[in-house]
Formats: sequence, C-alpha cells, structure tokens
Amino acid sequence: MRPSPLNPMPTLRTRQNQATAAKDRLQPALLDRLTDHEPHLRTERPDAVFVNESRLREALLRDLGWLLNARDAWDHVEMEGLEHVQRSVINYGMPPLAGQLLSELDWGHVERSIRESILAFEPRILPKTLAVTLLASTEQLNHHNTLQFEIRCQFWSMPYPLELLLKTSLDLETGQVSLQNLRA
Repeated sequence: MRPSPLNPMPTLRTRQNQATAAKDRLQPALLDRLTDHEPHLRTERPDAVFVNESRLREALLRDLGWLLNARDAWDHVEMEGLEHVQRSVINYGMPPLAGQLLSELDWGHVERSIRESILAFEPRILPKTLAVTLLASTEQLNHHNTLQFEIRCQFWSMPYPLELLLKTSLDLETGQVSLQNLRA
C-alpha cells in the first residue's frame, strides 16, 4: 500500500518523533501516578497520564509543603558514622524549630536547613537555581514568632525549566509551615 494524502503511512522518522514527543511530555510524580483518584473507572483518563504546567506546579507546591512540615529524625537519633542516613527517607523533613524564639535563631542555619532539605528530597528542583532567603525586618520580630522566607528556584519541565517563587511562613510556636505561590 502506498502513502497518499488520504491514507498517509507513518514513516519510521514520524514514529520516532512521536515516541520522543511522548517521552518528553510531563508526567506526574510517582505518587500521583500510583494514586487512583477515580477507582470507579477501569482506565485512566488521558489527562491523568500527563500533566500541564499548572498541575506540575500545584504538585510541587503540595510536595514542598509536606517536606517542610515534616520533622526529620537526625536530631533525635544517634547517627554518628551513618552520614548516608542523613539523605535517606528516615530523615525526610526539616529539623524541629517549634518552641524556639525568633530573636534567638541562627538565621543562616535555618536558611541552610531549608535549602539542604529541599535539595535532598525534591529532585525536580534544579540545585544551582535554589535560593532560600529569610525576610528579616523589625516588623517580623513583632509578628507572633513567625519566620518568613522566600524560596526562589527553577524546576524541571519540558521543553525548558519553569520558575517558582514562594513566600513561606514558619510559625515557631507550632512548627507549621505555609507556602504561598507568588507566580501562578
């Protein structure tokens, strides 16, 4: 059978381009792919298999919220000589900061802790682009023991990385972190 305008036959190059395009589409994170949000359906809807920029950004924001609200085990467990454990899932999260006073914190240490946690457990963030900056002001010192910082980075996407800018608040009384996306 010969290709014609009415009945084109796919060529090898066309099939390769289609395979490459399918491979390069944005896929949800593994957790999202394993979670069945519609168990009554026998097959996944096509829009559930691939994500758009907005859904990718929402998932990243959700996952960063989970990470920054989890407490790691590093300070609670004696792990001397087990440095490889520091980057394992047993240590997922941030060092505990609840109960500390804002005026007594080492702000550089807090910035480094946040940055190290993100780099260790969020592979979608491009490491060289990640900047964590504490937003220090005299107004903040009077703001109910809440620490605010900015997270600025790029995250992996196709065909090019996307920017993420977050305003983040850490309540030092409860240890709760809230994230606000400043670029929708």
